Amino acid sequence: MIPLGLRLTIGGGREAIIRLIVLAVAVGLGTGLLLTSLAEINAINTWNGRHAWFWTGSARLPATPAPAGTAPLWWQTGRDTFNGQDIDRFDVAAAGPTSPVPPGIPRDPGPGQYYASPTLAALLRSTPAGELADRYPGHLAGIIGDAGLPSPNSLVMVIGRAPAQLAHGPNTTQVTSIATTIPGGGPRPGNPKGLQTPPPDEGVGASGVDLIFSVIALVMLAPVLIFIATATRLSAARREQRFAALRLSGATRKQVSALAAVEASVAAAIGVAVGFGIFLLLRAPLAAIPFAGRQFFPGNLSLSLPDILAVVIGVPAAAAIAARLALRRVNVSPLGVARRATPRPPQAWRVLPLLAGAAEIGFFVAHGQPATPAGQVEAFVPGFGLILVGLVIAGPWLTMAGARLMARRTSRPATMLAARRLADDPHAAFRAVSGLVLALFITTVAVAGLATQDARDVVKLDVGGPAAAGILTQVEGPIARAGFYGQAHVAGTAPALSAAQLARLRQIDGVTGVVEVRSYPRLDIPAALFGSAQPAGLASCAQLASVPALGRCPAGATNVAFPQSVADELPVSESFTGITWPAVNVPAGRLGGLQLYAINVATNGSVPAIERARTFLENASPGSAGGPPSTLGETSAQANSINDGYQQLANAVILVSLPIAGCTLLASVAAGLADRKRPFSLLRLTGARLAMLRRVVLLESAVPLLVVAAVAIGAGFGAAAMYASVMIKHSLVAPGAAYYLITAVGIIASLAIIGAMFPLLTRVTGPEVARNE
Repeated sequence: MIPLGLRLTIGGGREAIIRLIVLAVAVGLGTGLLLTSLAEINAINTWNGRHAWFWTGSARLPATPAPAGTAPLWWQTGRDTFNGQDIDRFDVAAAGPTSPVPPGIPRDPGPGQYYASPTLAALLRSTPAGELADRYPGHLAGIIGDAGLPSPNSLVMVIGRAPAQLAHGPNTTQVTSIATTIPGGGPRPGNPKGLQTPPPDEGVGASGVDLIFSVIALVMLAPVLIFIATATRLSAARREQRFAALRLSGATRKQVSALAAVEASVAAAIGVAVGFGIFLLLRAPLAAIPFAGRQFFPGNLSLSLPDILAVVIGVPAAAAIAARLALRRVNVSPLGVARRATPRPPQAWRVLPLLAGAAEIGFFVAHGQPATPAGQVEAFVPGFGLILVGLVIAGPWLTMAGARLMARRTSRPATMLAARRLADDPHAAFRAVSGLVLALFITTVAVAGLATQDARDVVKLDVGGPAAAGILTQVEGPIARAGFYGQAHVAGTAPALSAAQLARLRQIDGVTGVVEVRSYPRLDIPAALFGSAQPAGLASCAQLASVPALGRCPAGATNVAFPQSVADELPVSESFTGITWPAVNVPAGRLGGLQLYAINVATNGSVPAIERARTFLENASPGSAGGPPSTLGETSAQANSINDGYQQLANAVILVSLPIAGCTLLASVAAGLADRKRPFSLLRLTGARLAMLRRVVLLESAVPLLVVAAVAIGAGFGAAAMYASVMIKHSLVAPGAAYYLITAVGIIASLAIIGAMFPLLTRVTGPEVARNE
């Protein structure tokens, strides 16, 4: 039967060739998107895994016994910044030749040497030394290889030191191995602000990565698989008639099924080859798209052997199964196609999987989230998967219910005819819009969950307002309370800057003012100013007058109570310009003798001015308690970067699912018109106008789309609310106007896709189509 199937597929005339090409192209598009989704997931996991060595020395990593003969390695993790870009800095001191070596470099650098990533090395060469290179001792010993870099544009440096230099430094520890796994949550050593979720170039903690990537895989692959299944059913009715004729001529069920499987598998195999070509064309452009601010190596967008085998074997197998299911009426009886018996209507039990998925997630709302990352994956991924599957299973029953409701409330011919056809075969009607229904559910969950995450984290921080964005701040001494990020600073060992150093700082071109914050016992900013009392230091009014972006003094005051750290202590999105700080009666001559808490350096906002001032501060006070200096604008951007990354993930999911849903709808409507061209032609011969047939086609897709979409959107809000209450610890926040705009545009675009098929309806319903064959 296989040779006969190949002959019918390839030598079956113009119609067979066109059907083969269309099916191969449709499957090729779906396969290309499927391969791209798999490769993106693999790249994200690789990207995340390459951050593991950044966590070396973390107290949360499990202790492992050192190999025999391994010399310890002094390890100090730090962070630097240049022009808003994070630089991951690691100072190391090898105690012997057998000390562990970070990935990407051949050996540990000695004192006076450092290794840098290619992008950072290029930046060091192209930037004036006073703005960057002067911060780092020694010379460039080599380039960090790809094995030690999460992304091609990563800025990473490994600096060699003498053991005596690091032995008593802050954030320094001895290690006997380089980390290969990322611990769950919490800051790593050298992250002075104690971010509970690491910034972009530190990867995602293990407590969230498995859950996030599992959900992404689920929601990105489901629409693609539906599209492939839909594409394999193109011209299903036409093939039913041809195979029914074969049954009448003596072919058995098994033989007909074999012929159908061969035809579908040939087209699917060609489509798989086309899909691999599409994937190879898309790989390089996709690698260049930043993910959470960082690009992928093109080689990381790769497919594992199980991925390749699953696609190469699974897609043709799925096509063969879909073709076999499309012939179920022929297998019952060769006259089943001619008789067109009404299939059994779907039953109400179809909503049970949907309810089961909601109940599964609801269980953890009542009992709390699992403690382990694996438990979180096992808890939520099956629930979301059940809801997705439940929408597909319940869709035909909901479509039938909508059709019956429409039939009871209208007497117009087009509406009655559409309702009758929907009730006759709700499975086929829902199949056309199933991809879009899933896309709406996915979009709702993504946007609502992101809005809730934003509300909890108070995103879009703008510390100090736009006027303060170019102010560079460095904490020099211990801070008296937990800062903005929820972790108290550790006292630094570096001495305060001398008067001569401060004078040189003020002379840097582009520096417009310096405000020093000094310690003073039992000094607070009153609760009336910010809603709660804030520990304060002492600032000079003469200095504050040169930096109006940081507020002002009362008339006649010489000193005021001022925040210990403007980046940490004040409410977010707060403009300092209009604030009048409370006066403190301290003689001006006594101010210089007090301990220095922090330095705030105002600049003209230019990159050279900021970077020269930053370089000076880092060299003058390398052991400051708050880590390297950063501008208030950079502090705001870093705090927003986590939620910006979530926004990018949500956008990627939406941008993938909606176009795939549109392709599914286009293929389904076109296939439906091709399959029903003879009935429509007969209707035109009996006097039905073309405009009425257009309304029938529109209603047949619009009714299931609107009915099931409403259920999908409601399920999306419900699932997002339950997930938010458990994982985000925040009640659901309604999304903004952009969500409703996306939803409206998606539905309107779907109706436009249906309308775009009207010219095809005109061509395939001519009188010549109604002839008996």
